[in-house]
Amino acid sequence: MTSTSECGIVVAVVGQPSTGKSTFFTYVTGEVVRIASWPGTTVEQRVAMVEFEGRALCFVDLPGIYGLTPTSPEENVTKRYLMTGRADVVLVLVDPLTIERSIYLPIQVAEMRDRVVVAITKWDLVHKRGIHIDTETLSRRLGVPVVPISSITGEGIRELLSTIVKVAEEGGSPRVRVNYGPLERYVARLSEHLRGVDTHGLPPRWVSLRLLEGDGEVRELVGVPEVLMLADELREEFRKTFGRLPEDVAVFARYEYASEVLKGAVVRVKVGVSRLAETLDRLYLSPLVGPAASLLTLFVVFLAAFTVNIGFPLNVILSYVGLEEAAEVLETYSLSGLVSEAFSAFGEFVRSYLGDGWLAALVCDGIIGGLGTVLSFAPLVLVVSAAIAVLEDSGVGPRMVTSLHRFFSVFGLSGRSLYPLVVGFGCNVPAALQSRISIDDAERLEVLAAVPFVICQARLVVMMYFVQTLLPGRPLLQATLMLTLYVLSVVLYLLTAKLTRIALGAGEPPELVMEIPPLHRPSPRVVWWNSWLRTRHFLVKAGVLIFVLSLLSWASVSLGPSGPVEDPAESYAAILGSGIGRLVTSLYGVSEESAWKVGFALIYGTIAKEGLVTSVAQLSAVEEREAVEVLGLTIPQMLSLLIFFMFYIPCIPTIAVVYQESGSARFTLAVAAYQVTVALALSYLSYVLLLTITPQGSV
Repeated sequence: MTSTSECGIVVAVVGQPSTGKSTFFTYVTGEVVRIASWPGTTVEQRVAMVEFEGRALCFVDLPGIYGLTPTSPEENVTKRYLMTGRADVVLVLVDPLTIERSIYLPIQVAEMRDRVVVAITKWDLVHKRGIHIDTETLSRRLGVPVVPISSITGEGIRELLSTIVKVAEEGGSPRVRVNYGPLERYVARLSEHLRGVDTHGLPPRWVSLRLLEGDGEVRELVGVPEVLMLADELREEFRKTFGRLPEDVAVFARYEYASEVLKGAVVRVKVGVSRLAETLDRLYLSPLVGPAASLLTLFVVFLAAFTVNIGFPLNVILSYVGLEEAAEVLETYSLSGLVSEAFSAFGEFVRSYLGDGWLAALVCDGIIGGLGTVLSFAPLVLVVSAAIAVLEDSGVGPRMVTSLHRFFSVFGLSGRSLYPLVVGFGCNVPAALQSRISIDDAERLEVLAAVPFVICQARLVVMMYFVQTLLPGRPLLQATLMLTLYVLSVVLYLLTAKLTRIALGAGEPPELVMEIPPLHRPSPRVVWWNSWLRTRHFLVKAGVLIFVLSLLSWASVSLGPSGPVEDPAESYAAILGSGIGRLVTSLYGVSEESAWKVGFALIYGTIAKEGLVTSVAQLSAVEEREAVEVLGLTIPQMLSLLIFFMFYIPCIPTIAVVYQESGSARFTLAVAAYQVTVALALSYLSYVLLLTITPQGSV
């Protein structure tokens, strides 16, 4: 390759010296292709092609530059290349260790070009140095994508390449606009005279500013004597009026802008080694007790998270010791309980004004009920995300990942796969998004295939209703059964990951390479950043879809071929459920009266898993606590259907994320088909075995 003419997307890589540009270039391209020198110079030119998702990306490694006022031939090469606009995307690397200084260059570049991506390098070191950067806030303030990466561990590289492709194909953002104060009036006057002048694709505002700063390369580019003369006159007028050179004012304004961009988005915490830190290091990094300590920590943290959110398992313990009223109060005043009560009360309040007509049902049961469904998940996602953020920020999380890496490697995973597993107990949607932290593509697909088996909060609610009906008044047996299902969930996660790696022919599990940061007190601001980021992703990725599907589900229950219906047995839901219901009857012997309800519940469960019980309650006109009992199931039927409900298919929002992250419809369909097959096999096997144990099958 002798030029970039063979490339689909040309990426100019620019950064200040010591930002890790050479390491990044070598990591991404594998082998640097050296091609002569830059025209008219002796500066070496480096270009390399990378194939990514069927596209040819050419990376042009530009000489390091501190800003767009070059002081050497190398820097001049970089500036001229950026001005030509020959690159489809400009990738600016930023050093997080000196971010207050290195953020200056991307601001300048984003003023000039609209297709800009910022990569924060050395992400494997920032935590170790006690530095925390809110990349979402930086991206929003700069108006360009900001992606954290590590060229040592490979973290974020795939996401960066995807972002580059997206910006190249879909276009960039509006250029950064810095307020230059007293200089703005002069920029505006000069911009008016640039109308009709060929600026070679550069924005007139930027060209005017650079002319006022005395930029020789831009003067040469414009080349119109009248414009250059006016620029000189305005430059001199500004100097006499304000007693300062325009370039000095411009530099000060950019640094002021940089300070505003970074304000509150960068947190530095003091790190040191204390006696407690040394003790925890020995505990978590011990080959013998480290894994056990890590698992115990996770168990305690999530015990607290689930108790705060839905009351479980503390409510079971309270019931076991005879404190039924306290258990009920805990469930009622848990976060999810309060959210559900709030939406229920709001729905009844609205209904009191709208009456009992079709409109009231749409607004109260459809719209308000749909919003309640979405927001009932949010508390646990937020609480679980906050718990993980505390573990990560304190430095405990990386130690747990390291201690469990050897165990996970047996199943073709790295220690990083701990995070998707843990997040999945809250919700599978953000868990699937966590696949982005995987070390290689094979592990990412392993996680995407395995995560849907993790029992989330919604399935926990279903499990509790089934178990309470199956084993009434026996909290110890209830807890044992629920724990067994959770263990089975984790086993399926691990075995599915192993089978996926084998199917992909990926060979050995990925090696874990990561810096272990010092232990320190977590920053509340950083914990909030990370927990809100995950919660917002859930609301955006899954919330809207769940809301829309909830409306459709309400419509299917409320409407039939003849219009609005009073009896759900005449609704579209009954028609949809009857087809699956016949299969349920043939496999598990469930009566036809109940089978169609189970069939529709399975359809509703693809929207939101707690709908497995909610839909039966709606169709039977009973409270959710009575929904399982009203089906009239035997012990084998109830337990086998519970197993099937827990594992039969991911919800549609999770399927959507699996497709988004894998980019493959075939892989997504294979995951769904595989999960249905496994769930059906486990469920039917349980049914057959239970029939031999309990021949009468009575509850």
